[in-house]
Amino acid sequence: MEDYDVVIVGAGIGGLALGCALASNGRKTCVLEGRPRVTPSKRGLTLQPNGLETLQKLGLLDQVVRIGAKTTRLTWLEIGGGPLVTFDYSILDHPHNYLLTVVPSELELVLRKAFSSRGGMIYDSTFFREILRTRFGQAIKAERNGSPVEFSAKIIIGADGENSRVRQALGIPAHVRKYPDDFLFMLAGPVASFQIEARQYVARGKMAGFFPTRASTYIFYYLPGRRLQQFKSQKLESFLNELANIEPEVSDFLGSLRSWEDITHVSARRIDVNSWVADGAALLGDAVHALDPSWAQGANMALQDAAALSSTIERCFALDDFSANVLKNYERMRRKQAEFVQREAERTAQLTATENSFYYWLGKRVLKRAGRNTELMRIALQASCGLTDHFSLQERIRFLI
Repeated sequence: MEDYDVVIVGAGIGGLALGCALASNGRKTCVLEGRPRVTPSKRGLTLQPNGLETLQKLGLLDQVVRIGAKTTRLTWLEIGGGPLVTFDYSILDHPHNYLLTVVPSELELVLRKAFSSRGGMIYDSTFFREILRTRFGQAIKAERNGSPVEFSAKIIIGADGENSRVRQALGIPAHVRKYPDDFLFMLAGPVASFQIEARQYVARGKMAGFFPTRASTYIFYYLPGRRLQQFKSQKLESFLNELANIEPEVSDFLGSLRSWEDITHVSARRIDVNSWVADGAALLGDAVHALDPSWAQGANMALQDAAALSSTIERCFALDDFSANVLKNYERMRRKQAEFVQREAERTAQLTATENSFYYWLGKRVLKRAGRNTELMRIALQASCGLTDHFSLQERIRFLI
């Protein structure tokens, strides 16, 4: 049995960030990951001020900036129409008032290298199986390359996504809400004009976004009403032509998309749980608060979780108390904002990624009002960037009237 202070299940962005924080504090930490290696991503990931702030605290922001593309402006346009609003992130009173779009696999590699350099251990091709309670902590049973392995730890962390096996092993019930939509994600060639601003296009029942990465263009496409298989039955060329019609400047840079295999998709779900912690255990990221992708906050929220959880774990070691009662402080720090972001991302999707003519009209009204009023824009950006956990009633009314 291999002995650790903390065992983290899941080498995604949140799990690795937590590992970096714990290893920096001298905690003997390992991460278990089922994948045999990091494979190149087929999509992009937009880091926002809340996630960038956490990377700064981890001492990793400069490295991450080098693998991404910065933008301060995101323009929303109506498909077949004109501009609706340009969100200017530089108006935020925050040290990281910009967006940074990266390729997720490249970010994982940066985090892996940092974790290993700080003394952390990563076990790839290792599948979590079971938790056993002992007098001295947790015994974690896993399987590596078909052979059983065991680990012991004071605390086990489930950073293993919305289908978390750790959450299931702990017996923590989860309420799952499936959203009736799909998102397609892909990487195309770099477009010079997108280095200045990102663009997001909407129409009733349709949405597409174009964001720059360091060496490509990250494209997402909203597909309403579980039509994925019907949609993919058409020739890929038809879809690429549609993207080129939406944003003509990308038309000459879609050559890297040769088949539907070059495009990935997500059927979004919302996850809510009764408790984020148990004795000697905690969950983070999508394992406790998977959300609608409209605010692009999933990875950013996981990074914030990691920062809050690492400080709580340090308190556990200082007190020599690894009970749910002490770990609950982490949940108190994070739950309110997580639920706020889940709720407001859904409301944003209802107004922008919608086939309903009234909601679409209302969504355009909200966007245009934010574009005409700098203070409203700042309020909207603070919320969507994870910098606040509430809207006042007065603020809500101002967006509508």
